[in-house]
Amino acid sequence: MRKIEDIRRDINAIDHEILKLFLKRMKCAEEVSDYKMANGGQVLVPSRETELLDTMLKDIPDELKLEYSSLLRTTTRVSRKHQYFRMLEAEPERLKLDIQPRITDPKMVYYGGLPASYQDMACSELFPNAERRPMESWEDVFRAVVNGEADAGVVPVENSTAGTVNEIYDLLQQYGLYISHSHVKVIRHCIAGCKGTTLDSVKEVYSHPQALRQCQQYIKKHGYMLLEESNTAVAANKIAQLADPTKAAICSEAAAKLYGLEILETSVNDGDYNQTRFIAVQRTLSAQPGDTRVSLVLTLPHVVGSLYGSLAVFADYGLNMTEIHSRPLPDMPWNYCFYIDFDGNLLDQDTRALIYQLTQECAYVRVLGSYPVSQEEGTK
Repeated sequence: MRKIEDIRRDINAIDHEILKLFLKRMKCAEEVSDYKMANGGQVLVPSRETELLDTMLKDIPDELKLEYSSLLRTTTRVSRKHQYFRMLEAEPERLKLDIQPRITDPKMVYYGGLPASYQDMACSELFPNAERRPMESWEDVFRAVVNGEADAGVVPVENSTAGTVNEIYDLLQQYGLYISHSHVKVIRHCIAGCKGTTLDSVKEVYSHPQALRQCQQYIKKHGYMLLEESNTAVAANKIAQLADPTKAAICSEAAAKLYGLEILETSVNDGDYNQTRFIAVQRTLSAQPGDTRVSLVLTLPHVVGSLYGSLAVFADYGLNMTEIHSRPLPDMPWNYCFYIDFDGNLLDQDTRALIYQLTQECAYVRVLGSYPVSQEEGTK
């Protein structure tokens, strides 16, 4: 058996030879991109890559076919990345994005629920100078922004305990709006009832489904019956109107005080770091130098490795994905679109080249926004 030092010396020598060949291959990729810019043609030619794989795998032992196939697929993918980047750098008009000025100080902002809801508070933190108007539902918020009644709408998209608010992503697609801001807010629920209510008298609790999920351990411990409302502040208002000591609301302390409820216990959410991410939606796609996050949605062709290949492209550009989740396509059973957030800015060349590559290789891509991310003091 050889010494490990001797083996590593040979590996280093082989890696240096691979490096030389890699540089030669990238030089060829540059020539290919120059040719295609001059003569037309797609960077990705699936039949060419399939032919290459079939040819190269003929002389590989069966026990190493998968390993070499993986290496070859990676090589061809980064070769395409290099071509896309050079082509977009030379011809920026290849990526067609209708970027418009951002409304940074909107006059009218809509949110779901009632005053003193968490959405209302997030709205005031994002746009302290705006007039805020409550709406019954998130869809009402989207509809108002689309119709021009509001300059922006503020809605929740994700909670650190209960997860993604899928309805918001569906509405982004349905109404064609764009994300312009993101804000992470600390969520501290309390349980509150009308005058004379005690924890022992409560049998039913009212709140939004997300809030109920965020407090499920507390609710299970006390054995409460659950009743869903459209919003935490709506729940607080209803309890005030019912004036029944057997019923209580899970809501913010601000909502409890606004609607005249007695706070029975504070901090009833399960996690110590319960946080919700809110977004502002506007009618146009915008980008500014201070943006740190980009969101998009895509669908993939039905071929082996399409999801892996598309996700690997983010790493190829050195861009960090912060979230990915899937949603079913309404008209295509068992087919899905993928929502992806990543650290980036639509004004940066790496981000633009990534999006350009995805638009060329995925069945469908829509950029949902480029925006800054702010955090309430106390978030982690």
